[in-house]
Amino acid sequence: MSIYVLFPGQGAQVPGMGLDFLENYGAYREAVETASRISGKDLSSVFRDKELLDKTENSQIAIFTMGFGIMSVLREKGIVPDAFMGLSLGEYGALASAGAFTFEDGVRLLVKRSEAMQKACDNTEGFLAAVSFFQSDLIEKALEGRDGLWVSNYNAPSQTVCGGLASKKEEFEAALKEAGAKKITFLNVSGAFHTKLMADAGKEFRGFLDGIEFKTPAAKVLSNYKGTFYEDGDDYRDILEKHIYCPVRLVQSFEALAADDGDIFIQVGPGKALASLAKQNKVKGSIYSVDSISDMEALLKELDKAGGSQNG
Repeated sequence: MSIYVLFPGQGAQVPGMGLDFLENYGAYREAVETASRISGKDLSSVFRDKELLDKTENSQIAIFTMGFGIMSVLREKGIVPDAFMGLSLGEYGALASAGAFTFEDGVRLLVKRSEAMQKACDNTEGFLAAVSFFQSDLIEKALEGRDGLWVSNYNAPSQTVCGGLASKKEEFEAALKEAGAKKITFLNVSGAFHTKLMADAGKEFRGFLDGIEFKTPAAKVLSNYKGTFYEDGDDYRDILEKHIYCPVRLVQSFEALAADDGDIFIQVGPGKALASLAKQNKVKGSIYSVDSISDMEALLKELDKAGGSQNG
């Protein structure tokens, strides 16, 4: 049996998230206090305030800290993952939890990353839209040759996210409907993340990445950019730069896990969106979400029944 831990991306945040862990677990509290000190943000207040929490500069650090903090508590409970994977921002939780860089450096990285991305959003207005129940190859064909429009996320066989210039929204919607798409949902985001509109943000972020120490992870980590595992010899700085402005290949990442029926997937952090995407990708194994103590207790009971509280 293998245990895979999943970290959600930006947009999963909800007011009050993680407060039960903050009040009851020292390892979680330590993560929040460390992130607050390094970022200069009072995360215990951010967690409670929707307006603060929804700001990119706060939400990225808050989601990262919550995921890492819950994973720290799960380790104390005897959970030893075989591999980590994140969605977009979640890749930083995966890399930090696997030991590719320290939690402290993860906070520093996300302060700079969110600043660079917000600047790109301020400079050029963009959009993201989820196209559901329509094949990704047909979406690619519909966007072919259209300047300012790109695929952003290959989330599931039945869901692809696209993005581009805000001025191109009508052209995008018309092109997809003409191709046969029935369900297009425009997302409430501040920019076209994981598209070429973020190229300047990636280049700016690269300058900061050069000052961070990377180590070989203690467990396998999937790369959104590659759609496969990080490997010896990979340039983490190059990959994380491109991660900002290249598509997220979640479908390929789930395929790379090659999960079996007895395997366990655990989403740590706010919401259940990534766990839902795992189901949409029809992964083999059992899928759990942990964003509260009651969720964690239910998971631990199930793992005890299965004999999986320790990595076998």
